[in-house]
Amino acid sequence: LVGLLREKRSALARRLREPLQKHLDRYLQILFPGARIEVAEDLSPGLITRIGPRGEECGEFEALSLGTREQMGIVARLAYADLLKESGKPTLMILDDALVNSDEARLGQMKRVLYDAAGRHQVLIFTCHPAAWRDLGVVARPIGA
Repeated sequence: LVGLLREKRSALARRLREPLQKHLDRYLQILFPGARIEVAEDLSPGLITRIGPRGEECGEFEALSLGTREQMGIVARLAYADLLKESGKPTLMILDDALVNSDEARLGQMKRVLYDAAGRHQVLIFTCHPAAWRDLGVVARPIGA
């Protein structure tokens, strides 16, 4: 019985991982062209492979810098939002002072990710750094006191 339950759980996890992997890959190709992240059976992030200055680099999610983990967290949320939209449950994404640990180049790549996602989802960005977000193509609206 235990073997059968493990087999069924593993099959279910595979069915859940495949569509999630597809959406993660979409955003990951914008952020890190040629990169891949493995999704573990428990749907947690696993090994990340990307092309670096010295060729292919692999590492675990926990070994990434704080900024890269923050970016990958947003990518994962967007991938889950895509899954929800496909199932008829559109989502609203709210980012509050997100990406403060990103350098200028990576912030530019993440803006491309967010622009792509904004074609399918409503994305609200709250920030105390409005100058960093002026190039998104929408007018910033201050929140009154």
